[in-house]
Amino acid sequence: MTTILDFIKIARIKGVDSYCLVAADGRRMAGNTTHADAFCGDLARLARESAKATEDTSFDPPESLSIRGPETSLIIIPVGGYTLGITTAAETPEGPLINDVQAFLRRIRHQHTVSQKS
Repeated sequence: MTTILDFIKIARIKGVDSYCLVAADGRRMAGNTTHADAFCGDLARLARESAKATEDTSFDPPESLSIRGPETSLIIIPVGGYTLGITTAAETPEGPLINDVQAFLRRIRHQHTVSQKS
């Protein structure tokens, strides 16, 4: 099973300035941001709004959602019953970063699946 400690390594991915992992109920589970309370609170609210929009429409949940600002961008990625938020410099290309983060998530999920079978 993937643990919260696995998420600490996400900060090593090139382009990740800060991250926060929140549970469905809004609790902060992990993160490395100095503005943790505000950032994680906003992230939880955005995750709830995204889930509500998905419920109210016929759309599938997004694999990721990004909000670009003049200096910072926010990337939101659902991870099971959690939501991962990543801030990055506005000039960071989002596509490759999202791919790197999703590959990281698959790797840690696979590592734990393999270790459970051993």
